[in-house]
Amino acid sequence: MKEKTAVLCPFSLFDIHDDAFFFPFFFEGKPVSGISCMLSVRIAGNMDVRETGRRNAFLQKIGVDPTKTFACSQTHSQNVAVIDGDHSVESVRDADGLASGADGVAANVYLSVTVADCLPAYMFDMETGAFSVVHSGWKGTGIVLNALKSMNAEAHPETVCAVLGPCICGDCYHVDDERRRIFEARFGCEAHDSSAEYPLGGVVKGDCLDLKAANAALLVNVGVRNIAYCENCTFTDERLGSFRREGKNFTKMMAVIGRSCHVHSL
Repeated sequence: MKEKTAVLCPFSLFDIHDDAFFFPFFFEGKPVSGISCMLSVRIAGNMDVRETGRRNAFLQKIGVDPTKTFACSQTHSQNVAVIDGDHSVESVRDADGLASGADGVAANVYLSVTVADCLPAYMFDMETGAFSVVHSGWKGTGIVLNALKSMNAEAHPETVCAVLGPCICGDCYHVDDERRRIFEARFGCEAHDSSAEYPLGGVVKGDCLDLKAANAALLVNVGVRNIAYCENCTFTDERLGSFRREGKNFTKMMAVIGRSCHVHSL
């Protein structure tokens, strides 16, 4: 039976550097060096995959080579594409997540997805060096497990650390009754449940869903122990893009993972 006791590291976003937030993975409560999680802020502009010029300018600003950065379209699926030598550096269609092989860090490869209220989830395998980043909305919840498979980390999840980035929180993500029932049937329980299987509590609170709690539960139940999670809410923190707050002309943020080039500032 896999170990389910999670080592949880909550964190908040503070300083903005080069139009981005930078935050680390944590393993056994200590930050991991050599690899970074990055997220563009709202003032950096819309990072839709079609906004090539703006995306490239942002990547260069944070010290990332655009020619080594892979992207995928946001389709609200559970599909994860594996980046290897057969891919050119261009947008990967029909996927909401990207995973690298074990040589991704050494090759200075970067992976990216876009988010706005949905959850950006990052994972790194301390043993092999494989890593991934996914866009997880309510429809795509479960994509973190496909990313784990794509990293070939199913057999040793205890060496994987995960970061659950900022998304709309469990107090602000109001949904209709049908969506609430579907989500609860698939992923969980009421918010008062604080059992080991739900390390951040239950996934439903009244008419609200908690994407972070659902993803944390999925990860801990397959043996991922080291989980850091952001306490900022995209709906209430105006530094972040939010479909629910901004409406039709909302800002898609770019979540990037790859070799560290900045000192982390939470």
